[in-house]
Amino acid sequence: MSFFRRKRQQPPTPPAATEAAPVQHDDLDERGWDAVTQAVSQHYPGAREFHVAYSPGLHFGSALQGCSALPGPDHWFYVTYGLTELWGKDSDDPTTSGFGYELTMRVRRSPADETPPQWPYRALIVLAQYVRSGPQELWLGDRIRLADGVTDDPDGALTTLAVTADPVVAPIETPNGRVAFWQAVALTDTDVEEAKRSTTDEVLERLAVDDPLLIIDPERR
Repeated sequence: MSFFRRKRQQPPTPPAATEAAPVQHDDLDERGWDAVTQAVSQHYPGAREFHVAYSPGLHFGSALQGCSALPGPDHWFYVTYGLTELWGKDSDDPTTSGFGYELTMRVRRSPADETPPQWPYRALIVLAQYVRSGPQELWLGDRIRLADGVTDDPDGALTTLAVTADPVVAPIETPNGRVAFWQAVALTDTDVEEAKRSTTDEVLERLAVDDPLLIIDPERR
């Protein structure tokens, strides 16, 4: 298992994210997009979707087309759109849609919070840019340190995103191929040092004892 494979490369600055206006795709096949939406919405029935579109968009250089947040009882659930084939089939591999996965994230939510925090949108597109920047691939168990930290708190202790299989949203078969869901989990420098002595999976297993969903608490030290 490989870690920090681009140790000297800082994650790129994410493009601007804007609240998405309704987009007309009457001439596009949205089979991939709809499959992702259906896979996650069954776990958050009736939840309002907070969708952000990244400018200038997937076909004009953005690493993602967008990202949605859905409220759960004690967390916000985020899912990306754009690492898989959202519309028609483009690649020659019939078994896998795009990179084969979309990214997810769970962030602590107070019942009084009516809108999701914005920093996860930034963190997830930075991770998606890492995926697209090549030549190395992203794998389960990888750790990616974000140059500006994970949250928007300059004094926050969360510095690194680890990648693991989403504990709830299972892989799906779509008309464009298989799509898995990989969750980004925030680690502190102390967690990272522990992972270097053991493995990322062991650190995540320790965290999952108290929190099986691996919800990110921005206040964690």
